[in-house]
Amino acid sequence: MNPHSHGTVITKQLLNDFPLSADTLASVFVDFYWEKYKQNYHSNNSLNGTIFENLIVLALAREGINNIYHQTELTYVPSAIFDVFLYNPGRPMALSIKTSLRERWKQADLEALAIKQVHKDASCYVLTLSDSEVATRRNNTSNYAGLDGFVLANTDEFDTFIEDLKNSQFSIAGHSPIIKESRNCYTVAELRRQFNLPMQ
Repeated sequence: MNPHSHGTVITKQLLNDFPLSADTLASVFVDFYWEKYKQNYHSNNSLNGTIFENLIVLALAREGINNIYHQTELTYVPSAIFDVFLYNPGRPMALSIKTSLRERWKQADLEALAIKQVHKDASCYVLTLSDSEVATRRNNTSNYAGLDGFVLANTDEFDTFIEDLKNSQFSIAGHSPIIKESRNCYTVAELRRQFNLPMQ
């Protein structure tokens, strides 16, 4: 079983075995299920990344963020697969989702620079769980040029970030000239059905 399908099975099991109320804050949702995953499953780097991505996508959907492109490629932005892309004509948003940063934030920064060559008004953020690595990056802002910032997904920073996202309506982008591959676009309704997700 590949990591993505295995990750979906585990994510469903976590939500089923450890239900949370619909009014749970997004940061608490992510932190709670991440800890339950670590306590109950044998992890590896690939599976960890998939679970974390799933939790972020579901946390966004729980808050009413719609039309979430997951692991998608954009036209005219070659050799880059975006973990999450949210399309708004005036404010597209690209999210790089990493359990830890190490050197991977550099790739996210290069991808952010690339997307901004095509979508001038795009915002690009890294969502992560590593507070020490985020502190290091924030103390060296001159080291990155494309990214707009870093968000700790298991803290109230994530809740504030989502409240800002709610000020934008995200829509289906279409295949061309924006989205090269759109099979991984998820609506709130689809995610709710697939994961039996309680909504606020």
